[in-house]
Amino acid sequence: MLMYWLDTMCRSVLTNPGDPVPVPTKSSPVTGKRVLLRDVVRDQLRDAILDGTFQAGEVLHDAELMEWLGVSRTPLREAINDLARMGLIEMEPNRYTRVVNPKPSEMVMAFHTLGVLHGGAVALGLLRLSPERRREVDDLATLWMAAVRKRDMSGIRDSFNAIFAICAEGSGNAIYRTLLGEETYGLRYLTIMGVLARLIDDRGWTELESAAGQLLRALAADDAEAARVAVERAHLGWITPDEHDAR
Repeated sequence: MLMYWLDTMCRSVLTNPGDPVPVPTKSSPVTGKRVLLRDVVRDQLRDAILDGTFQAGEVLHDAELMEWLGVSRTPLREAINDLARMGLIEMEPNRYTRVVNPKPSEMVMAFHTLGVLHGGAVALGLLRLSPERRREVDDLATLWMAAVRKRDMSGIRDSFNAIFAICAEGSGNAIYRTLLGEETYGLRYLTIMGVLARLIDDRGWTELESAAGQLLRALAADDAEAARVAVERAHLGWITPDEHDAR
């Protein structure tokens, strides 16, 4: 029953893979400056997927993309291969190239995974931050609490992503930062906020507010481990047992 509910909600916000979605109007030609052209193309396509320009399940046609981006087929296909590795595009040789259409169970698992990654960033970076950056984190955590109380999903996302970015940067771990930068685009794409918001009942909002309060207390105590636990709880605490076991 849960998966039917999740699937129904997903279909209400995601484009049917069978429905054609027009390619955006022609973009300015891509010009690479001190970077590989494939990387410029990849970043433009990635951003277009993440911001909804290309919608879930949309079939992508090489000729239209080449015209839109002003590039040849070689850098385009190289960029598409990179995006497939990131989990944003799926391909079937000689059949289709399309934007991934997330399954309900994948959304739940992606959100759980992001919780672990976000918690790790806080654990690694919190105590290494400068006093100025720590104050930024404290202020953002207060904004996060306010957004939770108002049930403002955009505010929750924006304030928390900013906390995560500051802590990841402050971790001093270049390998960790590189991994997060390259590997989390697919996870973030899978965690569609419009769908996740519909999963949160009153109990869930109470749990989120409790987790936000736990983070504020951990920050006040300079307790990085308690902050990590609070962050992970914010990603997992509102999921019911059935949702937690979704596959």
